[in-house]
Amino acid sequence: MEKKLSRRSLLRVFGISAAATWVAACTPQVVKETVIVEKEVEVEKEVTTVVEKEVEKVVKETVVVEQAAVEPEGEVIFWGHDQHPLDLAAEGFTQKYPKITWTSPHPADWGTKLNAAFASGTGCPDLVWLEATQVQDFGCNDLLFDVTPILEPVAEDFHPAKLAETFVTKTGKNVGWPGDLSVSGYYYRFDQFEAMGYGDVDWEAMTYDDFLLMAKDIAGKGKYLFCFPASGWSALFNLILQQLGGLLVSQDGQQIMVGDEKGIEAMTMVKALYDTGAGLDVAWWSAPYWASIQDGTLIGDFAAAWSKGFWEAQIKTPEQGAGYWRIAKFPGGGNVKYRTGIWGGATLCIPNCAENKENAMLYQQYALGSLEGCALAGGWGIIPSYRPYVASSLFQGARSIIFGDWAFNSFWAEQEKGLSQEYYRPAGWGAVDAIIGREMMSIILGEKPVDAGMQDIVSLSTPDFERTMCKL
Repeated sequence: MEKKLSRRSLLRVFGISAAATWVAACTPQVVKETVIVEKEVEVEKEVTTVVEKEVEKVVKETVVVEQAAVEPEGEVIFWGHDQHPLDLAAEGFTQKYPKITWTSPHPADWGTKLNAAFASGTGCPDLVWLEATQVQDFGCNDLLFDVTPILEPVAEDFHPAKLAETFVTKTGKNVGWPGDLSVSGYYYRFDQFEAMGYGDVDWEAMTYDDFLLMAKDIAGKGKYLFCFPASGWSALFNLILQQLGGLLVSQDGQQIMVGDEKGIEAMTMVKALYDTGAGLDVAWWSAPYWASIQDGTLIGDFAAAWSKGFWEAQIKTPEQGAGYWRIAKFPGGGNVKYRTGIWGGATLCIPNCAENKENAMLYQQYALGSLEGCALAGGWGIIPSYRPYVASSLFQGARSIIFGDWAFNSFWAEQEKGLSQEYYRPAGWGAVDAIIGREMMSIILGEKPVDAGMQDIVSLSTPDFERTMCKL
């Protein structure tokens, strides 16, 4: 049986190894070099005198003193949301670099403050946790530091989709370190499905046609299989669009694509889900949402891997469902190409106006590019997209109160392999997504035909898209 390490034990194991390496690297070295010098010494010659040679050995000791590497020191200031997983990795980082101070104030209005800091060029954090569209927006305007020199040599250690989110086509620079993998799946409570007569579901073979029939039946028994606010739910549309290989915006960010045949098909599938009646009309992650999860009314949902940390805060006892949750691939069938999708998934960036760039780069490489750092950051729920970590027992051996003894991270490791490499969120993506969320219910409720409604979304989003896109 594999022995599980606590965070303290993990840090101690890694710390001992790092300390040994540090001592070896910083100890002055003495190199002894023996040099043999032969000198020919001639004595005065006579007819009967033979020239004699004397070999003189000279031993020299050469001492080479290597200067100890300068130990990093100073500060790293990080801005992100409260209760951030990167604060966990900072515990190990500050042990490895004890002269660096980690500061993470997490201002509630950090987005507004960041814009102000960019505008003035002062008061910037050294690290900031940015969504993919923010990376592209700021990167297009040359506000983020180029980390291509340190990322390019290890690029193969990251999923291409997450690497692409750090790359700005206009500048040819990687302006962030790949962060959360943000792979997704269908969370479901298996004991409740059994009670509804679906204890032997073959989730691997599940198609959307199968799911729709099951959803309608279970809805008739008073249970709900997913969240669907009456105001609209663009997140679900985006996941299904990814499954079909579709795009909101072209990969180069120059054209709105959501009105094409894949966008129309994705919205048609979302409407079919809504029509089953299995969508619970509550705001996502609101108090009524969590109450429905805890009392067994909402027995499934489409969700990202990073949801785990939030779910663990709400599901604490068997009566609330602790230990009874599992995750399945999204349904397949028809034109579905992928059975997972990227939902969220931020990138760790350094502003150009940061004062401690060297320390910030050290943290990027530690927290999201080493086994030790990833194990600490990943314990909360995000999945660092560093592939050696995803393949390791540190990741796949984890357990959670909501999943019991089920190896949920082994499932996520398989889902990582199935992520779309076609899906991009360039600058301007957010403008289109906002209009989808605002306008989709007129399509879902049948007030507009799907194809006409999607063309309206394209027209309505065009002005903001053109204002925020990154023109090449």
